[in-house]
Amino acid sequence: MGITKATTSKFWIGSAIAIAVIVGTGTAYILKSPEVIKVNDPTTQLAQITVTGYLIESRENKFVAVPIPVKAKNHEEAIATALNNIITSKAENLYSAIPEGTKILNLEISGNDIRLDLSQAFTSGGGSASIRGRLIQVLYTATSLNPEANLFLSVEGKPLEYLGGEGLEVSQPLRRQSFSLEF
Repeated sequence: MGITKATTSKFWIGSAIAIAVIVGTGTAYILKSPEVIKVNDPTTQLAQITVTGYLIESRENKFVAVPIPVKAKNHEEAIATALNNIITSKAENLYSAIPEGTKILNLEISGNDIRLDLSQAFTSGGGSASIRGRLIQVLYTATSLNPEANLFLSVEGKPLEYLGGEGLEVSQPLRRQSFSLEF
């Protein structure tokens, strides 16, 4: 029994399809994988991504939200890591307008929507500049991986409608287009 031209043709088509699947799967994995940072041991790799957190700086009678890099283990933890980092950060000439003791109670990302529930401490103290600053910090940090995202902000499970003693109205969802980095 000999090998026919049709059998050879089927073999090559099947091989080409198998190779295409393998290459396509490998390419998809590489494109979807987080940035890989090599450490001293060439056989060990530590997956990390860099997220942008925002702290406040006083400049010439105004305040500016300044981006700072924050390392995170993976995409799922990136926003929570960045938010926790800016709440507790202390850097020269930079500060956080978010009150100490503010905790992330829940964080959900679904498509273009981010739902962030913070502890009651988020609403305590501060004047109008501080209130605006903390909203900007949370908004820009939470949307650092997707600047077009919608942020739905709640405190202790209730949607945030007003913030601070002066009652700054918080229209939901929060979008970057509604807040400038300079205020």
